[in-house]
Amino acid sequence: VIAMKRFFMTLALMAGIACSAINAQETKELSDYTSVKFYGIDFALAKVVGAEETAGDFISAFREIDKLMLAEEDKYVTPLAKRLKMAIKVVDIDPTLKRIADIDENGLIVNHTTEPFTEQDIEFELQEIEYPEGDGLGLVVIAGELNKGTKMGTYYYVFFDCATGDIVSCMPFKGQASGFGLRNYWANSFYRTIAEINPTKFYNSKKKIKEGVTEGFQAVKEKVTGKESK
Repeated sequence: VIAMKRFFMTLALMAGIACSAINAQETKELSDYTSVKFYGIDFALAKVVGAEETAGDFISAFREIDKLMLAEEDKYVTPLAKRLKMAIKVVDIDPTLKRIADIDENGLIVNHTTEPFTEQDIEFELQEIEYPEGDGLGLVVIAGELNKGTKMGTYYYVFFDCATGDIVSCMPFKGQASGFGLRNYWANSFYRTIAEINPTKFYNSKKKIKEGVTEGFQAVKEKVTGKESK
C-alpha cells in the first residue's frame, strides 16, 4: 500500500511538473516577437491636473495627438520601432479614437494629483478597446495623469497578445510637456517617453504577476511616483 501511495504521489508530481512546463512554454514575452501592431494613444482614463482649458479643448487635442501617429510617422512611429527593436507593421488609431469619444467631460479635469494605474485598471481598459481580430503582438499607450503644474505626462505602454487579449508587458514612463498649443504641448510629453524605452531591461525582467504581466505593478507605481515601497 505504501509503495502504491508513493507511486501515485510520484505520478502526481510528474504531472504537475509537466503542466508547469507547458504553461511556461505558453507564456510569451516581448522577446518572442519581432513585430508589433500600434494602436495609438488611449486617453480614456486620462486625468488633467491644473489646466485652465476646458474638457472639450482637451478632448479635441487628444484626437489631434492620435492623428499625429499617422501624419508624422517619421517623428513618432519610426523612432518607436527603433527603440523597441521591432517592426511596426500596422498603425491603426481607430480603436483609440473611439475610446476618446467615450470620455466623460465631467470627470476629465481634476484638482488633485492622481494615483498610478493598478493592474486591474490596465486590464479593464484593454478590454474596452475594440481592436481588430487577429494574432501577433499589439501595443496601445494608455495615458494617465497629465499635470500642467509639473509639466509631466504619464503613459503606460501596454503590450498584449492580439489573439487572446492577455497582457504581455506594461512599461510606464513620464515625459515632459512643451511647445505651443494644447496638441503640441502634450504630444511632446508622449514623444519624450519614446527615448526612455530600454527593451533589454524589460526583456530580461524576471518580475511577474498574474495574467502574464511581466513588469510588477508595484514596480510600475515606483517608476511613476519616484517613490520606493517601504
